[in-house]
Amino acid sequence: MSNLLCSLASPGKRYLGQFIDFAIAWLIFLFFIVSLKPFITQQHDIDIIALIFSGLYYVFCDALPRGKSVGKLFLKMSVIDKDNGQYCSLWQSFVRNVLNPIIGIVDGLFILSKKRQRLGDMAANTIVINL
Repeated sequence: MSNLLCSLASPGKRYLGQFIDFAIAWLIFLFFIVSLKPFITQQHDIDIIALIFSGLYYVFCDALPRGKSVGKLFLKMSVIDKDNGQYCSLWQSFVRNVLNPIIGIVDGLFILSKKRQRLGDMAANTIVINL
């Protein structure tokens, strides 16, 4: 862990990565809204499907290969287990991201601490590192 501390991702880089991932989730939502219109007549059903798929990306994106969501891939960061250095698992990605839309601003302030772990990171026992 001590060698990983020197390579923790900066708050600015993490905020930008989060923004990119939110934009990707939004694009997934819009993709389903537009592409399902010819096939499903009830707008409510389209909205639910779009929300499910965009939400699935947002909650599980850090479990993509090598702990890299699209934003982290672009910014050369990775989410790893704080204790063993393994890449973020599906469960860890779920734990670290599921409450983010609700506690996002408060959660984001924790990135500014010395350990650079937001509440989701603490709950999932993860850190975000530079590659």
